[in-house]
Amino acid sequence: MALEATYAPVIATVTAQPIAAVAARVRADQMGQVVFGALERVHAALRAGGAYSPYWGDVVLCEGEDDDGVMELRIGVGVARPFPGLGAIAPWNTPGGEAVQVTHRGAWSERLSAHQAARDAAARLGRRLTGVHWEVHGAFDLAARTRPTDIFYEAVHG
Repeated sequence: MALEATYAPVIATVTAQPIAAVAARVRADQMGQVVFGALERVHAALRAGGAYSPYWGDVVLCEGEDDDGVMELRIGVGVARPFPGLGAIAPWNTPGGEAVQVTHRGAWSERLSAHQAARDAAARLGRRLTGVHWEVHGAFDLAARTRPTDIFYEAVHG
């Protein structure tokens, strides 16, 4: 309950948004290395490839996890208009519909408690999680020395 109070999870109605992303299969202990490397590649391609700005955030979308803890990820950048694809960087969309949402403000390495708060809140909010979840990393706040991370868990009534 303390995590929910800290993060105040809510039900948000979200619209599917276009992203330019690379696909990856990742274990939790590989997340930092894989995510930051993938974002570097996507940002470089977008800088070279045209006018897809304004960018609305870095996105890590998890479409599922197997029994061995390997996650199916789409790692990319939110773009202003659909991205046609360029090599391994493909067009994708974030999910649309209802989601349990929390915002984490703090170190990237400490965001797992926000994920737990969202998962814990689902039943209390009358929702069942589908297994799809994503993070949207906002602009770095120099004064606070932090970057807000909005965390969403796709949810259905139930």
